[in-house]
Amino acid sequence: MLNYSVATINSRLNAVINNIDAGSSVGKIRLLSQSAGTVSLISLQKPSGTVGGGILTFSGLPLVGPTLLSTNIVAADIEDSTGIVVISGLTVGQSTAYDILIGTTLVSAGQNITLTSATITGV
Repeated sequence: MLNYSVATINSRLNAVINNIDAGSSVGKIRLLSQSAGTVSLISLQKPSGTVGGGILTFSGLPLVGPTLLSTNIVAADIEDSTGIVVISGLTVGQSTAYDILIGTTLVSAGQNITLTSATITGV
């Protein structure tokens, strides 16, 4: 098993932020259902996050976005401003065991969803 120093992990996570923020506009978090695809697209701040102690913490939380359909949110991707996926496979739930913390994962079309916490722990 490989182990990186915290300084190396921080450098890698700062590169992730640079990729999210590279476009002329802001990056986005795309909340996803298991089978129906995109549930919500939430705009990030610019800069999109900060890094410290091997953890990327997204800026400007809480962030709010409308839901597009009624379903259960299970995952998320993070894109740059042009829609290129920078990070995929993030988990979404209602406890700190998940990468992205939201108030509820079961949503109805047209309601606003609030993103209360979003972090990525580097390895």
